[in-house]
Amino acid sequence: MEIYCRGTAQIRHGETDEIYEIESDELDWDAVGGDERQMGSEIHYEAVIDHPELGELSWGLWEYPIGIENYHITNAGPHEVIQDFDYGLEHGEPEPDEWVDYSVPDDPLTVFMSSYHHTGDLLADYGGDSGGHLVNRMIFSHQITAMEAYLADRLINEIESDAHAVERLLRQDEDLAKEKFTLAEFSKDADLVGKRVREHLRSIQYHNLAKVDVLYHIALGIRILNLATDKASLFRAVLLRHDCVHRNGFDKDGNELKIFTKAFVQETADLIRTFIGSIERALRARSL
Repeated sequence: MEIYCRGTAQIRHGETDEIYEIESDELDWDAVGGDERQMGSEIHYEAVIDHPELGELSWGLWEYPIGIENYHITNAGPHEVIQDFDYGLEHGEPEPDEWVDYSVPDDPLTVFMSSYHHTGDLLADYGGDSGGHLVNRMIFSHQITAMEAYLADRLINEIESDAHAVERLLRQDEDLAKEKFTLAEFSKDADLVGKRVREHLRSIQYHNLAKVDVLYHIALGIRILNLATDKASLFRAVLLRHDCVHRNGFDKDGNELKIFTKAFVQETADLIRTFIGSIERALRARSL
């Protein structure tokens, strides 16, 4: 699933009656939280802009159950929405050959730990004292990327070695459950289902921790977010990484982020390492 947002919003100022237009490409959507409900996880997505005349405007979208748009809401404060965007959830088209040559490492934990130690050395040797130092931001961004890679590779390895995990995904994952194959297609490719599952797993944005938590739960029976010692800080780190990668270290209001001190970057690295260590222990306990 992915968020679509199209068109132009028109908002009338609550005092001046002047109408302002906002284009859909001005919005950046992020997963900002999630809750457990009766039918599984609910994921909250949000886009926020600070308009020079209208102030803060926000668009919220909730996915519940996974794969289904539950509802969305536009908050224009004291102003009137004359015309809103067309926005919601839609199924993205998979790229069949995108990951055909990708070889998942046999030991994602070793790959992650190598990255953890290497970036720690780089931070110590080349990081700066300033919270806006470029090297600090680059290392911080890489830490989130390394976590994403581990979560993806570990999940794929576990699923490929467990036929029951594949069956659970095929039954319960909303995107995979709707897949249909003909006998002719099966006759041409005995690994058709396996390839489709791998393509689907590789299409996931693994910084969307709420969604990844659902996948681990469906396939492996593990709620990874319950293993996090500080879930709020993990979600915040993902959002900060978005500011580093897409806004060059500035927030949505144009303010330079000064939080990336050596201490903060190392604390985040240690938080992620602890999180991944807890996942590893849960996976080993599952295999006993």
